Amino acid sequence: MSAKLPQTLPSVLQVSEWLKNHFYESSALQYPYASWMDFQSKAAAFRGQPYEATSRLLHMWKQLGTQRFGRGRTARFMKLLRENCYRGDELLTATENQLRQEFVCSPKAKEFRRTYGAFAPEHRVRLRFPNDDDPERQGDLMILKPYDPATGERGVLMIKYSESILAMPAVFDLSALASRYMFVLEPSWWGYQDPRFLLYLGSDLDVLIQSPREADFEFVADLKTNLVPVRVGAGEWGDAAVFRPREAGKEAAYDVVMVAAWDPLKRHEPFFRAAAQLKRARGRPLRFALIGYDMGWTREPIERLLRQYELESDCTLHEDIPHEEVARIVADSKMSLLLSQREGANKAIYESMFCGTPVIVYRHQCGVNLDHVNAHTGMLADDDELADAISHVLDHPEAFDPRGWAMENAGYPNGTRKINAALAELAHHRGLPWTRDIVAKKNAPNLRYVELGVYQEFEEEYERLCDFLLPVD
Repeated sequence: MSAKLPQTLPSVLQVSEWLKNHFYESSALQYPYASWMDFQSKAAAFRGQPYEATSRLLHMWKQLGTQRFGRGRTARFMKLLRENCYRGDELLTATENQLRQEFVCSPKAKEFRRTYGAFAPEHRVRLRFPNDDDPERQGDLMILKPYDPATGERGVLMIKYSESILAMPAVFDLSALASRYMFVLEPSWWGYQDPRFLLYLGSDLDVLIQSPREADFEFVADLKTNLVPVRVGAGEWGDAAVFRPREAGKEAAYDVVMVAAWDPLKRHEPFFRAAAQLKRARGRPLRFALIGYDMGWTREPIERLLRQYELESDCTLHEDIPHEEVARIVADSKMSLLLSQREGANKAIYESMFCGTPVIVYRHQCGVNLDHVNAHTGMLADDDELADAISHVLDHPEAFDPRGWAMENAGYPNGTRKINAALAELAHHRGLPWTRDIVAKKNAPNLRYVELGVYQEFEEEYERLCDFLLPVD
């Protein structure tokens, strides 16, 4: 790959994204980073800050990859883990986890407690920012099953989004919750070499971690702790009743749809290059829709790119539109694209599948379960293969059955079934009762119970969670 900086959109964001992309390929960039992180980790360990020392090592592991991270650093990480979370070969309880003890006293944890402590109790226990009046939206913490005080059968708490997975041990007393609840973590990013998961280590805790990416699944499994990975991802909890195919016999309005925030991470430009190539070199102009919202960029850089590639007349641009409108446009398209290189928990590919819309995903995408992009659902393509892949899907729509595959393998019914089975197995392994299953939830896009009004049945259980809140400093 050329080391030349990109010529389009020469902004701070563009340069930052270029550096991120080239970091993974450049020993010259990685060496000083690794040296500095080594120093930081060793200094933190010397100061008696094992959580900080572990954090630096894990951040480096994620960025460098296992091979470049090396056996020596892996041994240092495992030594820190053993010293702070084990007694001999036995995992300590959640109360004794010294990494969690350090984090709970950290400025970051205190900031979390102050933030959520300012909310009314019904929002605080749900880790919910009170930014609307929708009682169905359950925030980032959801009760999937209540604790039964009569039998001692444990309940289940689900925590969604990586930031809230970090906030949970800061806001709640996990060790006190351990005898009452099992935990399901739903991260929103790739790369599970992440210290926030170590805050849930404890011999008395049962913790499932949704792990759609194979490498992340294997990392958690190889730790051989109470953290148990399961091949389900946050993107898979869609509702097939909302995302439905267009009417039979109706012609699609768009050849291609791309549901992606205005952000250089989403990589709209490779698609624009492919679309321009198809238009000018092959005489095949595309009708396409872009659906997005402000994130790293506003829409202005996207519009500038469209003008640069002379694609303005071929594009319909939608911004901040309702969930139902997204579903309509995706169903009205012949294919959907995901071109980010690194991203976790992408919902758009599964929503596309439920709409009967095949997907094309960047071949080396890091974050989603690439096994789900198969002969039934779509294609993997590198940047230089994208134009051919688009042509193939347009020419052979009958070759794909994305909705049929998704109905059997994805969506909230399958997610609920898989998570429930894994929780039941954990309970049985401990010799504990499991007589009631979890309730169904979905991401629409935030956490919601599938059945309207079910949240009311859990009100007393949410109120009881107040007893487990840590005091605000």
